[in-house]
Amino acid sequence: MPERVHVRVDNRLLHGQVVQFWIPYLEVAHLIIADDEVAANPALPAIYRMAVPEFVELAVIPVDRLPALLDTKIGANVSTMVLLSDVRHAARAALQGARFFHLTLGNVHASPERSRVTDSVFLSQLELDTLRMLKQRGIVVEIQTFPGDARLLEVDAEGECRWTRP
Repeated sequence: MPERVHVRVDNRLLHGQVVQFWIPYLEVAHLIIADDEVAANPALPAIYRMAVPEFVELAVIPVDRLPALLDTKIGANVSTMVLLSDVRHAARAALQGARFFHLTLGNVHASPERSRVTDSVFLSQLELDTLRMLKQRGIVVEIQTFPGDARLLEVDAEGECRWTRP
């Protein structure tokens, strides 16, 4: 069975690219926004609901609830997309037992401690180390802004990271 859980890091969370490109491309039936701040603000889930197509089930939850919710989706043959706002949330979810096998970076904004990887992804050394750890745990890590434009994280025998096109 093809992988039906798609985990994406994008500091913008739900936005036009997700709605216009990713939801149709992945045939998403269930969208999970896992973010502590968004889940704690009762107005934001209502706003996100307005942006999501009617046929997509939406859940807005704290990151700590993601492992249990994903357990109900694994093997259900329902395309599920998880949106997280940053790399450390993805790592936290994985270390708490969230079962996912593929992590896509869509947008990680620039900041003084981050270096440019692509036009839309900037990573700090800590974030790169975190992604290396996820890769070593068997999770495929990629950068993909739009469908078909991917760069995969490769880690060599010395632990050096590089991004390659498949």
